[in-house]
Amino acid sequence: MKNKLFIIIIFLFILVIPFDAKAETIAQKRKEIATLKANYQAQQNKKKNAQNNIKTDEQSIKNKESEINTNQQKLTEAENESERLTKEIEEGKKELTNVMEAYQVASGDNVYLEYVFEATSYEDLVYRYAIMEQVMSYMNDKIDSYKDKIKKNEELKVYITNREAELNNQISSLNSEIESLYDDISKYDRYANDIQSDIKDAEGFLNYMVNLGCKDSEELSACQARVNSTNNIGWTKPLVKGKITSYFGYRISPITGRSEGHSGTDIGGNSEGTPVYAIASGTVCKIIRKASCGGNQVYVCSYVNGKKYTACYMHLLNINVSLYQTVYTNTVVGTVGGGSGTRGWETCSTGAHLHLGLGTGWYGSDYTTYTSWKSHLVDARTTIGLPKMGVWWYSRY
Repeated sequence: MKNKLFIIIIFLFILVIPFDAKAETIAQKRKEIATLKANYQAQQNKKKNAQNNIKTDEQSIKNKESEINTNQQKLTEAENESERLTKEIEEGKKELTNVMEAYQVASGDNVYLEYVFEATSYEDLVYRYAIMEQVMSYMNDKIDSYKDKIKKNEELKVYITNREAELNNQISSLNSEIESLYDDISKYDRYANDIQSDIKDAEGFLNYMVNLGCKDSEELSACQARVNSTNNIGWTKPLVKGKITSYFGYRISPITGRSEGHSGTDIGGNSEGTPVYAIASGTVCKIIRKASCGGNQVYVCSYVNGKKYTACYMHLLNINVSLYQTVYTNTVVGTVGGGSGTRGWETCSTGAHLHLGLGTGWYGSDYTTYTSWKSHLVDARTTIGLPKMGVWWYSRY
């Protein structure tokens, strides 16, 4: 009983005491950047290998197509030869028929007597019959030889036909493999671009923290908290007026028509170019420009009621702040986009609106990837106190 009580106390202690699984220092951030660069190089190597495999497959396809063309020529030659041999067989049959008819006539009494009378000797007559039999044997052998060649040509036709089907199947498989390799290259490029963006952000954040005076062994979140100590006692709305058009969480996507996880709260009712304000004072900790899904994005790290939060403003037409800039609740971080003004680069918006995301912790110091950011998301509507869907507001306070 005592052991069970001890385990329960320890379990509750773990739940109550906060645990930072990723309390990075500047030294660890440098290692992280080195790892990101190694991952980037690994993607480049994978891309190079895929490109080499594509070249190998393309050469293999050329070789197989060349073999098909050569076999087609052989097939044409075999068909022509079979046609010629068939004609020669017919001519040989006629010739043999004539010889046989002559032989049959020679076997008759009248012709036999003529041979007897005309032959100088009996041996001469026997010789004439022997010559006739040799001619017939030769013609038979010749016809059999032609038939054998025709048979081999037919076998060659079957082989070439089967081989062509086999080669075409191999070519089809190679084309599918090449298509898959191109897809892999696109994935490697996208991943490499994401890594490059992460490297740029990590290096920028590292320089920012060094300039703040953070020590190599000091935890970045503690150093950032020490410098960025402004504690907001509440939230403001990001727009002077608006209404919620889509909630945070699972919904039916207006783009695909399928169920999806929605990472923020959509706010409509404003035209493109409408000012978007920071919902709390803080520091711009990440900026993304012209992403295919999300468009222009600004992330602001803030303290609110003693807790760390990161607010995300997506689908912006313009970005009005710079990285690591200090912003306040009257700072315009950007303007509403998501409509025709951003359609040239954005595919995940059906009209002008602001996508407001909110997560616990600070993007850049407590976590550094979008996946980690998504795992920290909370409902911005309930957290900052926005009205329910469809209800308008006309003040930021």
